[in-house]
Amino acid sequence: MGVRIAEYFGQRTDVDIPIIDPINKKAECPFSSSNICKKLKSGNPPVCSVRKADGTLWIVCSDRLCATKKDIPLCRHQIQILHKIAQHLFNPGVTLDEVCVKREERLDVVEGTKYNADYIISLITGRTEFSGPDRMVLEMQGGGETSNTGKITELINTWQLNPKRTNEILRTETGASTLETNAWRRQQEQFIVKGNIAMKTWKGYGIAFCVGTLLYDYLMNKLATANLPDLKEYNWTLAILAIKEDDTEAKSPGPIPLTVDESRMLFTNYQTFVQALINQGEPSLNAFRGTFVNLNNREVNII
Repeated sequence: MGVRIAEYFGQRTDVDIPIIDPINKKAECPFSSSNICKKLKSGNPPVCSVRKADGTLWIVCSDRLCATKKDIPLCRHQIQILHKIAQHLFNPGVTLDEVCVKREERLDVVEGTKYNADYIISLITGRTEFSGPDRMVLEMQGGGETSNTGKITELINTWQLNPKRTNEILRTETGASTLETNAWRRQQEQFIVKGNIAMKTWKGYGIAFCVGTLLYDYLMNKLATANLPDLKEYNWTLAILAIKEDDTEAKSPGPIPLTVDESRMLFTNYQTFVQALINQGEPSLNAFRGTFVNLNNREVNII
């Protein structure tokens, strides 16, 4: 089953009124402050997120969850998302004034490769009633790309040319599908390097990843046998929070509201988690013996 367009330029498609209008010129992103929509800027349709056949949301724009452009005031959407995240990382009672962030902050590595943290999130001094670090690297990865993106573009072109455009047409199922494997592969190096930097800094800070529910489930399935310790009430140094659609209120025009999925949260030890990633491989003796080809293209059997 293919995916359906869930949001077009910040407008959810699963309501029928008002009818969504096509956007064919560069316009400001609905989810960041004074930032031109990156999809429109690159000549692509402004699709923010899609839905799988079971209704699960998959974000397809890196600016949709919580954009990180530096030196621009946080917009209302960013403030709401960051506050919800802080309430789960620190304490449900933290206020907007107590939560502080730096965006696109440069992190130092040995070989000089450039790494930027999406956010460094911290509390002002004086709050100690929580079990994790009081500041950490915060990375955002709500989703990723889809396969057969041309199918989505084809649908949008058909919808735009239809004189009787409807939102129902826009949310027609396409032949595209989500690519959770690609999304996680791209994040692994960032995850390992940035987390290690946080662990080495001062007395040891932490790292938190906010991911979509599909990516969270993909990762937890890969680590199902790892027996990672639950350190929610103890001295955790790594957190993974799933972000889901907030369906507690009736659907209304505009963007799909997001919230932290409290059934999908992991608080554990960073080093233990990294070791679990490394330990996924099993001995593969057959790969290292059997029929080889030498550089004269002759088969050689090596035992």
